[in-house]
Amino acid sequence: MVISFTSFFSPHTNKREDEYGGSFENRIRFGMEILDEIKKEIGADFPIIVRISADEFVPGGWTLEDAIRLAKALEDKGVAAIDVSLGSSCESSAITLQTLGTQKGLAWEFASKIKEQVNIPVIAVGRINTPELAEEILVSGKADLVALGRPLVADPLFVEKAISGRSKEIRRCAACHQGCLDELRAGRRFGCNLNPSVGKEEEIEIQKAPQPGKKVFIIGAGLAGLEAAYTAAARGHKVYIYEEKGEIGGQVLPGSVPPHKEELKGIVEYYKVVLPKVGVTLNLNHKVTAEEIAKWEADEVVFATGGQPIVPPIPGLKEYGFLTAVEVLRGEKQAGDKVAIIGGGLIGMETADYLSEQGKKVMVIELLEEVARDMGVFEKILIMKRLKERGVEIYVKTRLKEVGKALLVETPEGEKELPLPDTIVLAVGLKPDPSLYEEVSKILPQEKLHVIGDAKEVRKIVHAISEGRNLGLSL
Repeated sequence: MVISFTSFFSPHTNKREDEYGGSFENRIRFGMEILDEIKKEIGADFPIIVRISADEFVPGGWTLEDAIRLAKALEDKGVAAIDVSLGSSCESSAITLQTLGTQKGLAWEFASKIKEQVNIPVIAVGRINTPELAEEILVSGKADLVALGRPLVADPLFVEKAISGRSKEIRRCAACHQGCLDELRAGRRFGCNLNPSVGKEEEIEIQKAPQPGKKVFIIGAGLAGLEAAYTAAARGHKVYIYEEKGEIGGQVLPGSVPPHKEELKGIVEYYKVVLPKVGVTLNLNHKVTAEEIAKWEADEVVFATGGQPIVPPIPGLKEYGFLTAVEVLRGEKQAGDKVAIIGGGLIGMETADYLSEQGKKVMVIELLEEVARDMGVFEKILIMKRLKERGVEIYVKTRLKEVGKALLVETPEGEKELPLPDTIVLAVGLKPDPSLYEEVSKILPQEKLHVIGDAKEVRKIVHAISEGRNLGLSL
């Protein structure tokens, strides 16, 4: 059972005028009384760990000074250890949950401040997603213990791999919340964006195929292709990947470029380690053709070729010139000082975050009535706050109608002109590119051809990896 006393502790929420409100001693009274009753029931020798917030990060709320006083009081009560978190479950829950966009390591620093003031063990928590990071926290003296939550969801074998010296094989939690907390809020099953085995314990250790040894050729080294390759190879098949670019990762590479998204690259690093271990042959800088595929002695051919940016038919756009968000995030093209981003979904808003952080003047033009509709709730809150602070202009229910001497847009109030930027960046989404598959399907039997990931339908990371896993299990 988890019982929270934060509402009593905090002067921000506790407005009582009786013996449970007002002074610090009164505000912690209820928690202390419950602690006394617990100790009476379980005995003095049973260890009790108390989690506290080191700072609520709300005006007039609970502070580090309060937390240190509470920690000392808990020590006097005989508590075995103190688990240090941050924020509050309502007004600063993004900090509590340590989502992307929050300062990584902040909770550990607060834990170290409390550790300096007490003589009982202090536990640090929050985005500790590798054994090396956990060890660094302990060795540096920031805490006596570390607590892991989501990292054990992302990889249930985290501890086993750490003990056996295979820490590089851990699927590292990216603190994205997309597969776990966001899914729960939407009323769907609890899972993980990066690990399709979560909730499917029978898949944690992938079993050998009844008839191993198939030759499986995979075109495209995005996440769908990589997971399909790993799963198929782990089941005993001979797997070859062909990738047009010089590195693996697909869309997750530009997706990890915007501020606070760098941990997404952890899944790419994971595949770099595990694919050679299961015998996958990787061919980079190799664009295959239908003629080449026809010559392969393949049992199965997997098209994981991703999607292509959508270019809307806007008069004057091609003549004026434009960049795509992917080109900008990959560093392939440079935007000017004044930028108009067409499309205010996840990619568009993250590109706005990326460019505005560089000091560029950015405006976002979105056709729908809301931007960042496909973002998680906490990620959206944090990015909107950053964009507002940097003066990013956001136009919703606005359609770019024409590019000329100005940007002619259509709004509910009618047409109007917006200043012409130095650079127009398209972020209206991707579309599947079935051209190679369609060409090959005229040559080879369709029963040995498979399409997965964005090449099938443009969606999110969780869908790409899940499709790759499911295909690998079916071969």
